[in-house]
Formats: sequence, C-alpha cells, structure tokens
Amino acid sequence: MSYITYEEYTANGGKADASAFPRLARLAEKRLNYWTQDRITGSNEDIKLCMTIIIDAMHAEQSGEMDVSSFSNDGVSVSFAGAKTSEQKWDDVYRQIVEILPVELVSLCV
Repeated sequence: MSYITYEEYTANGGKADASAFPRLARLAEKRLNYWTQDRITGSNEDIKLCMTIIIDAMHAEQSGEMDVSSFSNDGVSVSFAGAKTSEQKWDDVYRQIVEILPVELVSLCV
C-alpha cells in the first residue's frame, strides 16, 4: 500500500519531480514506518502531509539544498549562523511528524 500518490504529493506542495518521486516515496514510507513502529494501517490527510514533509526533506538532502551553510559568489563569502547538521535537520523533520500524528502512532510507550 502506498501512503501517497504523486498527484496528492504535488497538491500538498511537494517539490520533487515525477521521476524521483517513486524512489523517494518508498524511502519516506520506510522512514515513517520506522518512526511509527509500523503502526500505520491506512492513509489519511495527516499521513499524506507527513509523507510530503519527509519526501521534501529527502529531496532537499539529495539535491544538496539541505546542506547549504555558506556560499561564495564573485569574491563575496556568506556563512549562515546557526547552520544545522543533517542529523539536526532530520530531528526537526521528526518533531514535525510527532506534532502532526496522533500519540498512539509515534509514542514509544504505547
């Protein structure tokens, strides 16, 4: 069972292109299942939103967008204060997922 279609993903504002979507969606589904300990039994709007967030994060990570902490252009260097590591960025994504999904899907104590 797939949690989200490409059409639903783009309707949620997803940024990955159609050719990258199938692989990213499978990886995102595996990550979401890991985070919820395989407690998801069907898809709903919250699951689709979570999938969109995870797929976009994966797309940003693979395209290098997630890791930009500084850049140089024509002799001018810019560094971003507070740039986060990849692990910190994934922690942020996880926190978003925990805020969206019901506690019985994401709690370690259930």
